[in-house]
Amino acid sequence: MQIDDEISYLKLDTKVRQEFMLMEARLLDERREGIAEGKEIGLAEGEAIGLVKGEAEHKLKVAKLMLAKGCYSLQEITELSGLSLADVEKLKEEA
Repeated sequence: MQIDDEISYLKLDTKVRQEFMLMEARLLDERREGIAEGKEIGLAEGEAIGLVKGEAEHKLKVAKLMLAKGCYSLQEITELSGLSLADVEKLKEEA
């Protein structure tokens, strides 16, 4: 078998073995860097999502408090909470 002979020859060649081991080490380093980069991106995206979610919850809370007071117009609630008029009207219907 020609392939078996070639593999046996390459295993005996120390220079080829060293190059193969270096290549394997580089691939492992790249894999580790990729995993670290992926975690970093995931954390950044998670923080951004958390901030957006927190902001949305805050807007809802403000609008609900204003609706509960009963002394604000829907337009005022829209302006002060940052919610759309449709969202404020929906909250009023739910209350």
